[in-house]
Formats: sequence, structure tokens, C-alpha cells
Amino acid sequence: MRRAVQQDQGAILDYLKKAVAECIYMYIDILNYGVASENLAVWLQEQSGQIELVVMKYFDSFQIYSHKRGIDVEPILNLLQEYPVTMVSARRDIIEQLEGVCSGYDAAYGSVFDVSHIRRAFRVMGGEKSCALEVTEAVADDAAEIAKLLCSDDTFRVNYQEDDLARQLAERIRTHTGRSAIIRMDGRIIAHNATFAEAEDVAVVSGLVIRPEYRGLGCYEALVKFLGGQLIKEGKTPYAFAISDKTVRYHRAVYTECGEYGKLVKTGREK
Repeated sequence: MRRAVQQDQGAILDYLKKAVAECIYMYIDILNYGVASENLAVWLQEQSGQIELVVMKYFDSFQIYSHKRGIDVEPILNLLQEYPVTMVSARRDIIEQLEGVCSGYDAAYGSVFDVSHIRRAFRVMGGEKSCALEVTEAVADDAAEIAKLLCSDDTFRVNYQEDDLARQLAERIRTHTGRSAIIRMDGRIIAHNATFAEAEDVAVVSGLVIRPEYRGLGCYEALVKFLGGQLIKEGKTPYAFAISDKTVRYHRAVYTECGEYGKLVKTGREK
């Protein structure tokens, strides 16, 4: 495995685009930032001049992709020794291979969905009725407060350090590679939804958290309508990742399932 250079970028993107739903974060981030930047690095493994494995480090996480089933995990383990990141994400079968040999990580598995059928989702929710809640688009200065809200939720607390997440959110907003939709009430942000990655025609929707005491007011519907409407108007296909049984069941009822994924989250416990 070798470190990618700028001349590799086109070939890497062509390789990833053939199955973008299985590596959407990696595809978008390399398209937006290149193969090397302050917070991003890429490695690739080749066989007979053809790419067969790509690994991307973005902040404190790894993303892994290969067309192959049954990859050689040794190069990945070597990278993990050098960069003991907090989280590793990939297609389900890749994480299943790594789960048995990676010490100090717990595995979780879920599904990837094309969530562009927003009108169908509203019908399931009970109709596209208007909502009096005001949704606005966040600015970079809101990132710390948003990160605090997200890390109050178990789903995000296990995956992110609050300060690191705030830096990521602020960078995406400043560089227009992500956006956050927020609802303010009582002088604070009480609900949030976001794109965690965006490119010309695709986006990853994540970060939907509502403070428990403000649930049932229509925040969910307002945020989904605001952000989803923006993306579809711009011609972007939004994707979402779901892990909890409840979220997977809901998404399967209203959206199109297009892949399975897994992640390893660092626990510090050695096997």
C-alpha cells in the first residue's frame, strides 16, 4: 500500500464512482479536498496497475473501500497501528473481516438509504402540513453549540469528540461542503439536521438531533422538509446511514435501501 499523490486522484474517483453508495463519504471528500490536505490523507493498493483498495483518513476516522470481497486486511492493520483512529467505516463485509482482528474496537452494522423520496416520507409522517417552526441555516460560529447538542445524543457521543466534531462542522460550513439546518427556541439551538458531506450531485444527510424536552413539536418534519427540499431543488441525491432497528425500519418503509455498512468504534479495551 502506498500514499496517494495528486496524479492518482482521477483514477481513485473513477474507481469509487462505480459504487458510490458503498463509499459515498470517501468519494465526496476526495472530490472536494483532493487526496492530501491538512485533515485528509489517502492510501491505495494496486494489483497489476489496477486499484483494488483505497483507505482515507479524515480527521480521526478511516474510510475503506474495495470492489473485492475478501480483502487483505494486513495493510489496514498496519495503518491502524500508525494512526489509531477513533472510528473505521466501510461496507459491511470489510468491517466483518476487521472485527475479528482489531483490538480495542466495537463493531456496529446498519444500512445505507437513498432518501430522495421526501414526499413519500411526509405521507407516512401524516402529510405535508405547514409548520410554524422557523428553520434557519447555521453559520460557522454555531458549530460549537451544534457539536454540544449532537454529543448529548448517544449515537454521536460514541463516534466523535465534541471539539473535533465542532471543527469538522465549521470547516464544512465555511467550505460549502456541508450545511446545518437549526431551530432555535428559548435562546438556544434545540434541533439540528445536516449534510455531513456534499458534492455536485450527492450528499450525506446526518446529525438529526432534537432536545428531548422539545420533541413532539414538529421539529423533525420541519428539518427534513427544509434540508431535503434544498437538496432536491439543487438536483442532489441525498443518502443516509441508519443503525438502530427503529431507524432502519422507518427508512425501509419510506426510502430505498441501497447498501449495508459497518463501523468500528474505539473502546480502549484490548481483545
